[in-house]
Amino acid sequence: MTRPSLSIARSSPRRAEAWWGPLYALPAVLTVVVFIGYPAVSIAYHAFTRWNGYSEPTWIGLTNFQYLLQDPQFFTALRNNFLFAVSVPIQLTVPLVLAFLINERIAGWRFYRWTYFIPAVYSTVVVGLLAKIILNVNGPLNEGLNSLGLQGFAQDWLLRPQTSIPAILLIVVWANFGYNVVMYLAGMSGIEPDLPDAAKIDGAGRWQVLRYVYVPGLRRVMEIVLITNTITAFAYMFTYIYTITNGGPGFDTYVTEFLIYNNAFTFQRMGYASAMGFGLTLIISGLGYFYIRALTGGKE
Repeated sequence: MTRPSLSIARSSPRRAEAWWGPLYALPAVLTVVVFIGYPAVSIAYHAFTRWNGYSEPTWIGLTNFQYLLQDPQFFTALRNNFLFAVSVPIQLTVPLVLAFLINERIAGWRFYRWTYFIPAVYSTVVVGLLAKIILNVNGPLNEGLNSLGLQGFAQDWLLRPQTSIPAILLIVVWANFGYNVVMYLAGMSGIEPDLPDAAKIDGAGRWQVLRYVYVPGLRRVMEIVLITNTITAFAYMFTYIYTITNGGPGFDTYVTEFLIYNNAFTFQRMGYASAMGFGLTLIISGLGYFYIRALTGGKE
């Protein structure tokens, strides 16, 4: 009887071990397919149909997209999304500066490290409800202005688009601030400590160290912060709008998500809502690609 060669005996355990990786990844892959892949394919299909959500969909081709390009409400909502995206550069730079100062252990850095993450503890629903109470015409903000003799500045902050959009924008920046600082601090912990020390020995000031040492080393983290906050501005504003203004006054604070929600579940226009979602996905993907190319100088 011939004994198996040593190479075959060694390859058998390796072949067995090679199956463990895909096996462990299978639950995650199935989760992505079921909760992301299938809904994405379903939305892409129904975007080309007339469907109310429960009857048989009717194929209508590009009709939904033709109507979408002529829908003033859609462009109003999309404009508001772009206005909220104005906060992205703020959320990219200001948390970076605070994270750098905490990392440098400036005076009071322990207090700052404890307080900056407080907004992230609350859910977006709680943040929205608190903001609505504070910004109400009889809320604490106007009461405080009146007590200081600044009655001329007191107003219903949520009744006018000139004030409601900036107010919501500031709320979103405040709510997401802690996550961004944490990501930057995590990235800074991975930078070799000798690099900033060497720069300081060579005469670099604090801000020069930030610009020439930390910023290049945090490029990947900045990409993540940039993309996640861009997605937030276009795809995670629903809760804030629903709880703070409910889209008012009129349609002035509508965002694309809120418009999709109303068309899908209020007017049962699932096909048209799917077309909006499909178009919004393309817009977010294009902006993400543009931002990464700009941040990396077109090298990747």
